[in-house]
Amino acid sequence: LAESEPRLLQEYRKDDVLNMTLTVLSCAPRVFEIDNFLSEAEVDHIIELANAINLRKSTTTGGGDGNTDGPDSTGTRTSFNSWIDREKSPIVDAIYRRAADLLLLDESLLRRRGKTELPDFGTKKSISESLQLVHYEDGQTYTAHHDYGFGDIEDEEQEERYATLLLYLNEGMTGGETCFPRWENAETSDGLCATPKKGKAVLFFSLLPDGNMDDLSQHAAEPVTDGQKWLINMWLHDPWFKQ
Repeated sequence: LAESEPRLLQEYRKDDVLNMTLTVLSCAPRVFEIDNFLSEAEVDHIIELANAINLRKSTTTGGGDGNTDGPDSTGTRTSFNSWIDREKSPIVDAIYRRAADLLLLDESLLRRRGKTELPDFGTKKSISESLQLVHYEDGQTYTAHHDYGFGDIEDEEQEERYATLLLYLNEGMTGGETCFPRWENAETSDGLCATPKKGKAVLFFSLLPDGNMDDLSQHAAEPVTDGQKWLINMWLHDPWFKQ
């Protein structure tokens, strides 16, 4: 862009700083939403990438060892998915950098680092998995689950997914909400649901500040009953992702 042309999301910028406003949806579990986290151009770019990717039936993760068992045959998860690496394009890289800013992290933690970068950190690997691209068609769902697993008790680090950043790529479908059925509040026994909106982000934490797992972070992708749903999500690990 020329210097005289507006930046992406210009209405949210002041002095070339992008303002991301977190709206608290819940304190138990800790859930936030950020409207317009992605620009129209960024969403269009991800959809363009998706059109060239061979999606496969989504898998579920096994119990103690964290290995992927393969496509789910129980109806727990019926979507299609694939993966987008940070190095895929400068736009994807920018999404990772923005996610790091949102989470108050050094962006180098979300990629492989050189020898001189964060020399005291225990690994040169990223603490983030690749972006997961997920597509739900009519009737497809992901029933209530947790994003954390149960690592090997002999593992000194006990690394787990501690945060999830969901990024919606479309809107207007019937159903498809992201719901937290164990939401605790004083007004209703109903679960908390976030409605997909193009460019919107939902951030939630699977671990408590003391490092214990937050059972209230259980969540579900409600069935899409009319239309389709596209999203990408980023999983972050504490202290790092052991690939």
